[in-house]
Amino acid sequence: MTSLGPLLIVYVVWGSTYLAQKVGLDGIPPLTLNAIRFLLAGLILFAYCRARRWPIPNRREWRAGAIQGLLLPAAGTGGAAWSEQWLPSGITALFLATIPLWIVLGRRVTDGERIGWPVGSGLVLGIAGVAVLTRPSGSSDAVAIAVALAGAMCWGLGSVYAMHAPRPSHALMASAIEMLCAGGILAVLAACTGELTRIHFVPQSVWALAYLVVFGSIVAYTAYTWLLDHVAPRIVGTYAFVNPVVAVLLGWWILGEPLGARVLASTALIAAGVALIVTAPARPRLHDQAKRDVHLLCNSHERAT
Repeated sequence: MTSLGPLLIVYVVWGSTYLAQKVGLDGIPPLTLNAIRFLLAGLILFAYCRARRWPIPNRREWRAGAIQGLLLPAAGTGGAAWSEQWLPSGITALFLATIPLWIVLGRRVTDGERIGWPVGSGLVLGIAGVAVLTRPSGSSDAVAIAVALAGAMCWGLGSVYAMHAPRPSHALMASAIEMLCAGGILAVLAACTGELTRIHFVPQSVWALAYLVVFGSIVAYTAYTWLLDHVAPRIVGTYAFVNPVVAVLLGWWILGEPLGARVLASTALIAAGVALIVTAPARPRLHDQAKRDVHLLCNSHERAT
């Protein structure tokens, strides 16, 4: 029962980050919003890790963290925020929920990992859900959908890369350097695209940014790392198919986003597909490696989301 609180935090908080990003866009452009978010959260986590006297990452770990920061928070979360300029927050969350599908495909190509029938069925359901959802109403929607799916692909393939990359011994330190690198990359992109001249710190955007930093990137991630040490990895992995459902419901309830038959069907198909992938019987492996695999499913969000 002690794990119920942290699990609910991961379910609800990470599922709500898409809503918070949508609100934050009212005054802060998407790349700038996430640059500030990840730089602040990364600095706080890094300071905490150093206060615990955990080792400073070496050069190889920083380089790997930069690559992961580019592929995961920068391309994945940054791409999602950019897409939310045109797409509802719930629909964006559904596209990002396809990350486990990309991980499975990436591991099949790079590691030759076999795809059993539960995982294969999950892939089919997930792809079907995306197909139902991908019906853009204009050119802007089409580009936004492409960017959201590309962000999910980058996150999934970046996760596969992370399985072979050098990482600090502590998960929070690894997340800190990943967020710092992602924040730096997004800050450069924001400056190059002229976003810094379009910032308007209206109250709702400031509160949304604070929520993303404190709850989305620190509180929820701390709860997540606690769960990895105290709960079976497959239980922790259930966040991957709960988060998009939470995001869709919150977008409908708070922002009045449309919740028609197409969105409901896509939500059911994608959530069921991800559930099959996450809960599929795994080959025997060390417990630490199983925890590492679940950790690499982290989103947007936020995982650092």
